[in-house]
Amino acid sequence: MTGPRAVVRRARERARPVLDEAVAVLRPAGRRAPEIVVAVGVVVSVLLALVLVGAARNDAHIDDATGRAVAEVLEGGSRPHVYVRFTTDEGAVLTPEKGVFYPLGLEAGQLVRVEYDRTDPELVRVAGRTWTQGLVPVALGLLVLWTVLAPTAYVLARARRRRRAAARAAGPAETSPDVPAMAGSAPR
Repeated sequence: MTGPRAVVRRARERARPVLDEAVAVLRPAGRRAPEIVVAVGVVVSVLLALVLVGAARNDAHIDDATGRAVAEVLEGGSRPHVYVRFTTDEGAVLTPEKGVFYPLGLEAGQLVRVEYDRTDPELVRVAGRTWTQGLVPVALGLLVLWTVLAPTAYVLARARRRRRAAARAAGPAETSPDVPAMAGSAPR
């Protein structure tokens, strides 16, 4: 038999031990799925908050030693990294490696007023824009994140409770794969 069925059968036979081992490794994590989902949500929420904290910190540095200039928006940037070229008060022509903060609506060739930190001219923002520009996108991101993750965690926790209740109702003879049998344990 060298047809497609034989190939599929051989592939299944080869994959079976690997899949069984993967399931055995992942089963403990599956038991904690609701907690893992909530933990991922918390981590992503903290990261989003840190984005705002970092932007506020950069704005504070710029506000402490503000320099102002007119910058030309350069070709080749992408949405998060729009590059500009400007001349500082000291006469140095700079193109910050990180680009300009809050670049929404900028197009190549456009002239735009910028504010920069005189002590660190790599920190440049479009004049009049601040970290508060990120509040709405971060809030919407958090709303979408928790709109997806909260019901997911709830459904996973509910399914786990049902499996455990079914295992208790089945008695000691039949154990659930989610509830490992413990030596010396008996129903109460």
